[in-house]
Amino acid sequence: MDDLEWTAEMQYAAAIAAPTPAAVSTRTLPTYGMSGDDRCRTDGHYSSGETSRVCGSPPKAPSEQAAAYINTGIIASEKPRDASMPTHETVEDLEITRTRRIWSAITWSLTWWIPSPFLNWCGRMQRPDVRMAWREKVAICIIIFFIWCVLLFIIIGLGLLLCPREYVWTMSDVAGHNSEKDAYIAMRGRVYDVTQYLNQKHGVPSFIASKDLMLMYAGQDVNASFPIAIRTACPSLVSQKSDPKYSMYLTVADVTALQTFPYTHKVGTMQSSKELSDQAFYTKYVLPTLSLFKKGDVVWDYDWVNSMHKDQGKYWRIINKEVYNLEDYFATIGYPGNTESKWHFLSNHIENIFDDKGAGSTDITSEWERIPWSDKEHQTNYNCMKNLFYVGKVDDRHGIRCLFTNYMLLAFACVLMTIVLVKFLAALQFGNKKRPVPSSKFVLCQVPCYTEDEASLVKTIDSLAGLDYDDKHKLMFIICDGNIVGSGNDRSTPRIVLDILGVDP
Repeated sequence: MDDLEWTAEMQYAAAIAAPTPAAVSTRTLPTYGMSGDDRCRTDGHYSSGETSRVCGSPPKAPSEQAAAYINTGIIASEKPRDASMPTHETVEDLEITRTRRIWSAITWSLTWWIPSPFLNWCGRMQRPDVRMAWREKVAICIIIFFIWCVLLFIIIGLGLLLCPREYVWTMSDVAGHNSEKDAYIAMRGRVYDVTQYLNQKHGVPSFIASKDLMLMYAGQDVNASFPIAIRTACPSLVSQKSDPKYSMYLTVADVTALQTFPYTHKVGTMQSSKELSDQAFYTKYVLPTLSLFKKGDVVWDYDWVNSMHKDQGKYWRIINKEVYNLEDYFATIGYPGNTESKWHFLSNHIENIFDDKGAGSTDITSEWERIPWSDKEHQTNYNCMKNLFYVGKVDDRHGIRCLFTNYMLLAFACVLMTIVLVKFLAALQFGNKKRPVPSSKFVLCQVPCYTEDEASLVKTIDSLAGLDYDDKHKLMFIICDGNIVGSGNDRSTPRIVLDILGVDP
């Protein structure tokens, strides 16, 4: 008997048993996976309001009254009833949990751009629950993709964002490029690759700059060999009246640097040279030529700069992460012959900040910004400082910001290694070997074999036969995949198995 007949009979029986006229409405519950006594129906009575569950298999055949009622062709929901009478219906609704509502909201927020009519027409998903299940799978894929993007960003992009890549070199790095095929120089805080320049002819007939002579400059700071006139570097601070012939130069404090190089490129020192006779020699010839070979900036470790200031009393300071060395300036104003005021071309505020006898801070950015001068004066003095005394930048490649991603990846690696170690220790068995719990269930041991030799098959079969499991509940199923003779065997695989088992075909 099908569900429709069973429902109709129950409705009819309830109507007959009712003491007063009644209209009964029932809702058939799903019976998936249930049969016989497992199937139940729920109905209600309008007068008493009680609910009863009718469980068990439907009768083999309906009563004559029920059969007559069913044969009329009127189904239960179409039975005439008095509209004035109330209808009582018991419906069991499952409450949707808060977690489910949140997950549904996340799913729709990730898949809203996929219209339901498209899934209905193209994907043939007519049921809403099927479409929702499909959306959940897509949402999971999107979440996994997003997680992978975040991980890639942390591994690759976050480091570049926190610590952008800079082309910088320490003086130790520059010193390593001192060969004919790899020649670097440092000048005024910048690094230049002059390898190609070594093969170019330059100099004057009376003084040719040979390749061997130029190799003396490779890997060195060449400021002492290429001095810049003060008026050229600071045109707003040194007037034409003070230096009409561009002959004012700083006194080099490091005498060793002067002895390192064979020639000093000063304007007017060689009349036979067209370039050195030009008062704009540095800006017209030196800078344009070096700009073709620029590699980056020189960087200095903060602790080293601080040591030069605090421990040795040198005029090394840091302004906005830029390193300045005023050793030559104070050597110039302290030179016995330089008593004129024109040699004090920098502001008194700058002299006072730098000449603190090691008592002040190495980073004088705040003091620099507190100097009471106009924007024009500030820019004029800054340009002069940058042209004459700039020696590089502070090396922050080893700071916490640049090493953050490395530390984070190291932390992830430590967490993973800890998990692996914990799982390994948890898998170790330090006590006696545990015996399996006796079981009455049957077990099938399947052994596929193809071209194995006799020793391997014997070892496998013996190991299965020796399992600590009841032989009455254990079945060994050996499958020989083809009548094949393996390499090194003198018999086919099925023949070897039969011989091992002692079976005579």
